[in-house]
Amino acid sequence: MDMNDVDPVRTRIRDLERRRYAAMVSADADTLEALLSTRLIYTHSNGARDTKVSYLAKVRNGTFTYTSIDHPEEQILVDAGCAVVLGRMIASASWAGVPKRLHNSALAVWVDEGDAWRMVAYQPTPIPDH
Repeated sequence: MDMNDVDPVRTRIRDLERRRYAAMVSADADTLEALLSTRLIYTHSNGARDTKVSYLAKVRNGTFTYTSIDHPEEQILVDAGCAVVLGRMIASASWAGVPKRLHNSALAVWVDEGDAWRMVAYQPTPIPDH
């Protein structure tokens, strides 16, 4: 990859991450459907995993909801059609009606699928309270 292409890719990925988190808070499954790869593996902070189909079903039926999400990005690594976002995910959420406060270190993997960049994997790790 040409080094001149890296910053525009980082800018694009940063925008896609903002759109994804906004869609999570607003339960906008249609936007999420466009942003997520059909190959998605979404791991939750409790260790449960979802495919794109099962994740979107849970968004649509309200299994999990988010009232707020803060996502400070620490680094975006770009190489050969792949971008890895390292950061945090601090959120107020509800899982099956049970309120949750999330404070995770997070890793998101985006791939260039030709027609668009899409997220293919997400992995949060809970940060223990100090």
